[in-house]
Amino acid sequence: MTTHHILLESIIPKGNVTIDTSNDELSMTSITAINTEYVYQDIPIKSFACIPGKFKLPFRIDITIKMDSPSLYLIIGKGHISFNKGMDNRSVTDILGNDYKPNTHEFNNFIPINEYVDISVTYGCKAMWVIVNNELRCFSKNDPYIKALKTNSLAEELKDGFEFGIACDKRTQLTLKSINITEYGNEEPVAPTGKIAIKMPQPCLTVSEKSTVEECMHGLAPDLQKEILSTDAYLLNDMKKSLKFKRKIEGGYPNSRITYVSPLGISYKINITDFLLTHDIGWVDYNTKREQEKYGGTKKADYTIETLNKLAETSLEFSNEIFFRMKECVNCNGHGGCIHAKSYKHDGKTKLSCGGRIQFKMLPPDFNDLRKMVCAVNSVILSP
Repeated sequence: MTTHHILLESIIPKGNVTIDTSNDELSMTSITAINTEYVYQDIPIKSFACIPGKFKLPFRIDITIKMDSPSLYLIIGKGHISFNKGMDNRSVTDILGNDYKPNTHEFNNFIPINEYVDISVTYGCKAMWVIVNNELRCFSKNDPYIKALKTNSLAEELKDGFEFGIACDKRTQLTLKSINITEYGNEEPVAPTGKIAIKMPQPCLTVSEKSTVEECMHGLAPDLQKEILSTDAYLLNDMKKSLKFKRKIEGGYPNSRITYVSPLGISYKINITDFLLTHDIGWVDYNTKREQEKYGGTKKADYTIETLNKLAETSLEFSNEIFFRMKECVNCNGHGGCIHAKSYKHDGKTKLSCGGRIQFKMLPPDFNDLRKMVCAVNSVILSP
């Protein structure tokens, strides 16, 4: 048995990710959107922190990590494990790849925000499991790689070992305190006993009648609840006569989606899973050819550039920040030719975006940024 204590300075950034190894820690973030749809391809994430070397089965990965918002992805071989992904029915995929079926693992993937978490992932010859802060979160004896080991059908190129990487969503601040990888050689790691701690909510919107905003968000931190209520009042009251937003609530606790849609063509969405939240705003897309033919284009309206220019009148720095938060096209359908791909230009920079939606984090200041953007949209639409 050999334990590799990985030097943080040896970790290599791949793709559009930044890494800083000062203060005896590794800080990283993605500076572009990443494709996390493990539906059409084995390794869709192209921006990540790469741990040097390959590691032979059986092995265990031990990391101590902290994150300020969703989400975290461990890339192992051609598979992955995601944490704090929200409504995700493919939180675990097999290290051999070609694993596209949903809900193959019972996995409680929630981890605390803004505090260090110990994560241990073991790939044995008879089972794989995930432990978070000494709690068993996932256990499986049916992974394809295990069957391949039993039948001696593991691909020749994989017998030399598996690569490992760490990824996070765009703008997520991730801090890695330590990482150790243990290769067991001819030994078999001892499997844990007991049941999986705290079953994860179903990865879908629950059936609920007449849910309220308060019911949907009661798992969130108080400061986030306050910002949601302020934003709700701003959109439905302050913008009532101009943008005329209508609110729609789908699901309830712990999974819900709150959508505000203006008949002028802009929508704002809040997705909540227990204590996790993502939100974004953009101009409504027509998703089918029938809609596009009926309405004469892919969108009813798109004043993205006009809105950015309006924001630049007050602060060019802020308008550039909003442009940076626009979601890049990452070929999430796996086949190319995204029907929502469109090129946007602002302040000398060009971006190919998937729908032009502006993404925000689960931080109170981001809600204020959202309201500032809506105010700019309102000014653009009302201008003669």
